Amino acid sequence: MKYSQFSLLSASRLVVCVLFSLMISATAFAHTALTEATPGDGAVIKEGPAHINLTFNGPVKLVKLQLMGVGHEMPTNFESNSEAKAAFMIETPGMHPGEFTVNWAVIGADGHTVANSYSFTVDPSVAEEHAGESASGSH
Repeated sequence: MKYSQFSLLSASRLVVCVLFSLMISATAFAHTALTEATPGDGAVIKEGPAHINLTFNGPVKLVKLQLMGVGHEMPTNFESNSEAKAAFMIETPGMHPGEFTVNWAVIGADGHTVANSYSFTVDPSVAEEHAGESASGSH
């Protein structure tokens, strides 16, 4: 009987240790995430935006921002720098109607590089009430 009580106690301690370890490792591997983008992912807007806003869940170094139209890269004022911050505004001169993909990469406080992309559409024929609803959003 003593042996089974000892085994049950040992097993309980092992389970607690494993759960605690998983909680710590989940926190340690939590990477930086894009929390908001304007225009947002999947947005359909009436006019080309004068700038793109990206907001992250903590200070990051934005090391890549590429705005791609269909078959070509659009000009932006993006310049990589070493200043870490949570929000960025990148000017986008010369936007025109079409489908666009924003490719971005950041280095978070943990030193890991995180990259992702999202898309939006500039469509002058979109109804005004729908354009305002989808102009910003989270990714």
